[in-house]
Amino acid sequence: MATITSICGICSLRQITQTSKHWCPQCEEALCDECKDHHKLLKVSRSHEPIPISDYKSIPSFITDIQQSCIYHNEQYQQYCVEHALPICFKCINDHRKCNVTTLEKIINNVKTSEQFLDLESRLGDLLQNIDQIKKDRNSNVTKIEETKTRLVKEIRQKRAEINKHLENLEKQIIKDLDKKACQNFESIQNVLSPVKEKEIIISKCQENFQKMKQYASDLQTFLGMNEIEVKVYENEQYLQSMKEAKRLEQLELEWTVDPFVETILNSLKNIGSIEMRTHTSSIEFTRAKNKQAQLQVVTTKKTIDDVKLILQKEITTDGMDIRGCCMSAEGDMLYTDYLVQGVLLTVIASDNKLKYKMSVDPSLGFDITLIDEKTVAITSGESREKVGIDIIHIKKRSKIKFIKLPSSPYGIARDHNSLFVCVERRGIYKINILDGTTSCVISFKLPSYSYVAVYTDRIYFTNYLDDSVVCCDRNGALVWTFKDKFVLNKPQGIVVDNNGNVYVVGEQSSNVVIISKDGKHHKELLTKDDGLSSPITIFIDTDNRKLLVANTKKTAFLYTIS
Repeated sequence: MATITSICGICSLRQITQTSKHWCPQCEEALCDECKDHHKLLKVSRSHEPIPISDYKSIPSFITDIQQSCIYHNEQYQQYCVEHALPICFKCINDHRKCNVTTLEKIINNVKTSEQFLDLESRLGDLLQNIDQIKKDRNSNVTKIEETKTRLVKEIRQKRAEINKHLENLEKQIIKDLDKKACQNFESIQNVLSPVKEKEIIISKCQENFQKMKQYASDLQTFLGMNEIEVKVYENEQYLQSMKEAKRLEQLELEWTVDPFVETILNSLKNIGSIEMRTHTSSIEFTRAKNKQAQLQVVTTKKTIDDVKLILQKEITTDGMDIRGCCMSAEGDMLYTDYLVQGVLLTVIASDNKLKYKMSVDPSLGFDITLIDEKTVAITSGESREKVGIDIIHIKKRSKIKFIKLPSSPYGIARDHNSLFVCVERRGIYKINILDGTTSCVISFKLPSYSYVAVYTDRIYFTNYLDDSVVCCDRNGALVWTFKDKFVLNKPQGIVVDNNGNVYVVGEQSSNVVIISKDGKHHKELLTKDDGLSSPITIFIDTDNRKLLVANTKKTAFLYTIS
């Protein structure tokens, strides 16, 4: 990586010495003001976000020293080996043929908002909070011992006043013993505080480095730098826990036990009591945002379709006559489109299974439905001839917001971020920008009516009930795989995809739900007629809460938890 940050790297190549003011984490190069402006205009670097050179210099050296290019082939890292937990370039692939290799972009994407990153940040804060808690607890213990000591000295001297001068030597002995035991307590506490304060300095530095990494390091630097910090975090977590398990945080107390013969046998009395050190179980509870073991491995093994199970949560009465679309709001309301039913096209049922309301979207026939946000949904018009397109409806106000016109009858619809993807009869898959309403055809072919669509990462999935197929394409329309088995899936209709890329499809005539693996090579039947399915057509998945909603054409629907 670049080591000279004081001068502009681009100007230096032109034999010009120009002081750098900025740093591009993606290019790993220092830039002057003029070169930064050119940098932002170039197509290849237009998306880069240079930072002030002073901010870059504040990044810890163990982060800036991380290589972002292959030291063996001098090429940018593009892949990531899961087995060896190493970034690799394309030329390194030969050495990792038998390994589980994925794209580096997939690994580092949104790393600063990943669960592991946020957990590490939380743990750093928790460590400092726990150390501060120990300091306060130990200091409180010292204060309590001092108070106890003062009280006991008073009691001892009061008792001594009741005894004659003969006890003066014994008094000195007991107070000396008291001082000795108190000193031992102080030393014991100090033996705990000293290393804890050292740990506080280390963790404070780690937290400072972490914040610098969070603000200024590139995603790759952040990803690779996290391991070093996490090792220190884990070590210190274990250290604090070991202190507690070793009972080094037990409460220390002083107690004076009066000799029972003091009151009666003055002449033979050798001492007037003893000082004992006692411990109480520590009340300290270490703060931990997430009760789980530290994970140094980012990529985890995903479950196969054989691991997927559905647990029935409830059966819902829809009273539908021709249910073609369904979805669930964030509040748990279930929305159904009742196709071709005059007067009532949208039914909303609350989470307690009670009817919330019904409304018409006339002149649309109300085919499929998808959530846009917590307040709005999009409903396709189906084979309506009066208005052909998509109604945007405000489900809180129960009113139409706008209408998006399409060149032919739309059927299945799905949302992906700020875009809607819709099956347009005889035209293909169209993409609609939700923000400005612009439309474009992303996959052009003679798509039959009653097709459904789903979108996941860079893939588009759709069903074709005419030839009983489920098709997966990339976003340019190139075929990735096709699943077709009439004996397994007859007249496929509704389709959704989970976070692992597994595809769930309902078969209308086979009355089942089939899950297809991400690569399209494996499948499993999840639900059948025995589970109450009867000509199901539509399906909805809540990937955040792992819920699956399946609706029969008539009367009933079922809500499942995906386990």
